[in-house]
Amino acid sequence: MNKREYCQKAFMYHQSGFNCTQSVLAAYQDRTGLSEQQSFAVATGFGGGVRYGGLCGAVSGAVMVLGILYPHDQKNDPEGKSASIRRTVEFERRFKERFANLDCRDLLASKELAGTDIAVELGATKHCDLLIVSATDLLYDYLEELKAQEKE
Repeated sequence: MNKREYCQKAFMYHQSGFNCTQSVLAAYQDRTGLSEQQSFAVATGFGGGVRYGGLCGAVSGAVMVLGILYPHDQKNDPEGKSASIRRTVEFERRFKERFANLDCRDLLASKELAGTDIAVELGATKHCDLLIVSATDLLYDYLEELKAQEKE
């Protein structure tokens, strides 16, 4: 799938009533190996900033995708753990660079959010729609960069 298709899929999931985390994670099911239902199940409680307005669900979904694709799953593996942390921090930096915040509560209170070109193109104008599509877009670009780095 191309970037637009991932973004459209995430947008469609949210329009169908799934939370922000579910929408981003499920959009990448072809890469994560999770089924649609598994994606929805694992991300169920993360909507609304884990229900207290904390970390934006779109960011949570992207971090889940990164963790599945680049896991730190070996005991006493400080290098793997550091790489996992760097990837998460880098995605969060990119999202924050675009939206100036990571917290759901603050993002929802923001009067002006500038979504990515694809978010605008798809008509994602509501806060969460815009954040979901933009996070999916940013994640796609980051995953492509990581893939290119692996080839070097």
